[in-house]
Amino acid sequence: MLRIPSRSWWFWSVYDGHVGGQMSWILRQKLLPDLHQALEPLYSKSERPPTESVHRVIKETFLALDDEMVNKSANILLDAPEDAPLKTVAASVLMGAHAGSCALVSFYEASLRRLHVSVVGDSRAILGRRRGESADGKTIYDVHVLSVDQTGKNEAEVARLTAEHPGEALFNDRGRFLGWGITRAFGNGVMKWSKELQEFLQEKCLGDKPRATLLTPPYFTALPEITTTVVQPGDFMVMASDGLWDCLTNEEVVGVVGAWLGRKKGDAPVIERVDLPVVLTDDKTHYPHWNVKKQFVVNSNVVDGNDVAHILALNALGGADKDLVGGLVGLLPPRARQFRDDMSVIVVFFE
Repeated sequence: MLRIPSRSWWFWSVYDGHVGGQMSWILRQKLLPDLHQALEPLYSKSERPPTESVHRVIKETFLALDDEMVNKSANILLDAPEDAPLKTVAASVLMGAHAGSCALVSFYEASLRRLHVSVVGDSRAILGRRRGESADGKTIYDVHVLSVDQTGKNEAEVARLTAEHPGEALFNDRGRFLGWGITRAFGNGVMKWSKELQEFLQEKCLGDKPRATLLTPPYFTALPEITTTVVQPGDFMVMASDGLWDCLTNEEVVGVVGAWLGRKKGDAPVIERVDLPVVLTDDKTHYPHWNVKKQFVVNSNVVDGNDVAHILALNALGGADKDLVGGLVGLLPPRARQFRDDMSVIVVFFE
């Protein structure tokens, strides 16, 4: 999280690394400061720049950082003297490029109540908003989707990639893109570098053998999709990596936060799915694979039990079923990945 009090700006981010944690570590160090630095000149010209201009600066910043990590780092090796210790240098400068990461960034202009959400990959942000009260006097919440997962199940992504790489077998019958679950990412040079560059890296720099499917790179991009929403008092935002969304639907997440907000002493310790303060949709999450019924808890005595982000993670991993929670939390890699993914969760309440 980064706060700029002089501008009434807030930044929040979730990074979900893969093939190592190096790229997500770099993003944690650099992306939000880079965004702040890039946005300052725009707002120096106007206190309320057009949304399109804000989006342009965000996109340029994302792409510039990825280019620095993937392409400029590789150029250091290409431009090195003949007697340079290429393998040693490559181990350092390609640290981020060999790894990859999804990124979800929210930029909030408190004075304008504008919330810009940028996504690369399959982390997700949603917003909960009070609709009113039901017949029994309980508050009902609506779900507003702030980002759309960039995967092979996203029809817009499939259309984009099919147009960019015509005639190639890009997706399998499970919707995976050249073996990947995501269609955009930071890093992952093997999905961006030319075949010639990858052959050079393989020969000189301990690089991997180019994939047989590498026909018309780049396949991945760090270009974000961005939405802008005007926030209302009482709204809340949930940002999380895909591990949470594998287990809970958008509506369940908003419903759990809503139930947590409305909790009172004497409430039943377990909440049934149909009693969440939200209109539900079909449940297509991991729970059926665990052979348990979804039941939720919002009054928990777990560690940081008053932290709603922890409450969401608890409900994603079994909720009221303490045995399931204990089993899933107790699993260690690599076996844990068969049953659950890592989770990063941020909940923001707007006044």
